[in-house]
Amino acid sequence: MTMRSIAGTILVVQESRFRLLTAAGRGLHFLLAHNANLEPQDLPALAHRRVRVDYEPAPGLRAHIAHALEATP
Repeated sequence: MTMRSIAGTILVVQESRFRLLTAAGRGLHFLLAHNANLEPQDLPALAHRRVRVDYEPAPGLRAHIAHALEATP
């Protein structure tokens, strides 16, 4: 699967899951990968902040798999 990247604002965090709102107004659901650069306990600090997410689509699932998150200005 090809890795993709998208920017937006994290709206909601719950355990290892989060919802991202893109600049285009699209809401996307993500699940933190087991090998991600962050731990689930790090996600709440990113709530309501702009981030870039490197992810892979997960066909058949409602959430994409997030491998890396980085806060952006």
